[in-house]
Formats: sequence, C-alpha cells, structure tokens
Amino acid sequence: MTWTTHYFDRRLNKDSVSRAFASKEDALRQARDLMRQNCVVRFIKGPNDEKIDAVAITAWCKGRSTRKDPPPPK
Repeated sequence: MTWTTHYFDRRLNKDSVSRAFASKEDALRQARDLMRQNCVVRFIKGPNDEKIDAVAITAWCKGRSTRKDPPPPK
C-alpha cells in the first residue's frame, strides 16, 4: 500500500508529487511538513484510489502536536 502527497511548490512554481509512503500517517506528516515550507497540499492519494482532500489534511494537522511526531522516514 502506497500513499503519495500531491502539492504545489510555490518556490518552484509547479505541481509536484511526493515519493511513496508505506502508511497514511507518514503521508499526512509529509503533507504537514510541506505546508510548513509554504507549499499548497492538494490531496493525498492512497491504495484503491482513496483520496484525502485538503480540508481533511488541514484538520488532521491542527489536531496533532508537532513535537511528539517523529520525522517521516527517508
């Protein structure tokens, strides 16, 4: 099962897709990190065409403390 984050990078002025993550939680953490870097996260796509939209991603990020979460694996 792979999850990818689809986002717009304002510094590069282009749409991008993250590398594949093994879990939804890791993809959500990546989305949160991208938003901190001033990127616009559009959605996360998972197995069986499951999609998490920007509203749900933002809600997830607001409900999580950043100090407790380890960084996503490289």
